[in-house]
Amino acid sequence: MTTALPSDTPLGEARAWLRQRVDKGEHCPCCTQFAKVYRRPITSASARSLVLLWRAAQHNYAHLPTVLKHTHADEAKLAYWGLMEEEAVVRPDGGRAGWWRVTDLGERWIYQTVTVPKYARIYDGRCLGLSGDPVTIIDALGTRFDLRVLMSA
Repeated sequence: MTTALPSDTPLGEARAWLRQRVDKGEHCPCCTQFAKVYRRPITSASARSLVLLWRAAQHNYAHLPTVLKHTHADEAKLAYWGLMEEEAVVRPDGGRAGWWRVTDLGERWIYQTVTVPKYARIYDGRCLGLSGDPVTIIDALGTRFDLRVLMSA
């Protein structure tokens, strides 16, 4: 628990104090939860998953767990860049249905006509913005995956 603020500090001041420190991380003076903005890059596994989703469904929605089978990348984080989007359907139990599609921007990124910033700034599951040098899908795939092989049937 942080002791940088007196216990009678008004909530607005405590929020402002914490906002100045979340890039490096700090415990909230109100609830003691650790608060941090994380810089997440597009991983090679996520870029690969985007290509597999494109090959399976193009701009149509597809059930991502079925398309990717045993992949365990954070594919859904590609939505922070606008490269893919989830269908707004909720399961009867209130959970997410898992239907996703590649966006127009995602298609253009796959076909190397656009770049996207390297990092998404994430706080509490929300994207605060994008930053960093522009990256291509080739940059994101790195040496681990070959785009030509992934795109071939």
